[in-house]
Amino acid sequence: MHKHTAALGILSLTLISGLAQTPPAPAPTDYAARVKSVENLKQHIAQRESRFEMLKQDVLALDARTEKQIDDIVKTLASLKDSEDSKTRVANIKDDVIEGLIRTVWIYRQKRVDLFETMRKDSNVPQEELAKTLKTFDERIDKRVTQVMELAKSFPGHKDVNKYESYGSSYSNGWCQENLRVSEEWKQNRRDNTSGKVTRRELLQELDKALARNQTRRAAIADGLDKRKLSDKERTLQYAELGRIDATLDKLKANRRELVLPDGGGAVREIGGDEAHDAELMLDDTRKDLARDFSDIMRKYSDLSTERTRIFDLKANLTAREEWLKQNPPPAK
Repeated sequence: MHKHTAALGILSLTLISGLAQTPPAPAPTDYAARVKSVENLKQHIAQRESRFEMLKQDVLALDARTEKQIDDIVKTLASLKDSEDSKTRVANIKDDVIEGLIRTVWIYRQKRVDLFETMRKDSNVPQEELAKTLKTFDERIDKRVTQVMELAKSFPGHKDVNKYESYGSSYSNGWCQENLRVSEEWKQNRRDNTSGKVTRRELLQELDKALARNQTRRAAIADGLDKRKLSDKERTLQYAELGRIDATLDKLKANRRELVLPDGGGAVREIGGDEAHDAELMLDDTRKDLARDFSDIMRKYSDLSTERTRIFDLKANLTAREEWLKQNPPPAK
């Protein structure tokens, strides 16, 4: 009897333990809460879109102002050349501006590389949205290269100038001897020619590097399209990139040809030393302004890109919630 009672006690404990481990039944779906969540999410998206538009307008306004400043600087400098008084000051200013423009090309190119990799991955942001930004970076790169070329071609080329000039004559033992000296015009012509050659040589080296880089990338993409198994999305993206690289190679080759034999461009006005000094001071201030503005543009672009991704992630979430409501009618009352 005692053993039987003990057995029943053990059986009861086992049953109770089993009941305790049984997972609770899922709570009934709060349908009204799901409907409300869709409404709340729509409001959230509207708020983020409002902020996105505000950030976008800030970037566009700052970018437009910056581009106008750069356009004005390039246009003005391309029309100027050194005089015997300014020596090489104008040439040095042009070199500084060219160096700054090339730096922005590298920054745009890196942003473009990052964006292209984003396009290759799964993202809730539509491809056409990313493609618009990619096109903007391409346009900025092309514009900077065009501006660099405009300044590079504005360096005065070589011209025939008499090396010596007469500064009177002298008589000795009944003979008249003309006094000669190296002319200042010849010295300035040599300075102009040297400055232009150095700048063109450096830019030709940069163009050769760019040509080699793009040719290598083109070969890699073409090889991948030929040998790798790619998704339709990846294949379409790579074919578009291949076309862009071909266009870039054509432009780089044309730029290289233009640099070999420059004609002095639109540099028609010589400026003196004082004006060149004023230009240096102005450029120094402008350089600081542009560096700050360009940094702000890149920061705002990053914020804009993050906000755009967030919005489309929220929209994907909203679509999933709305789809659930379509698939699950409200419970009967």
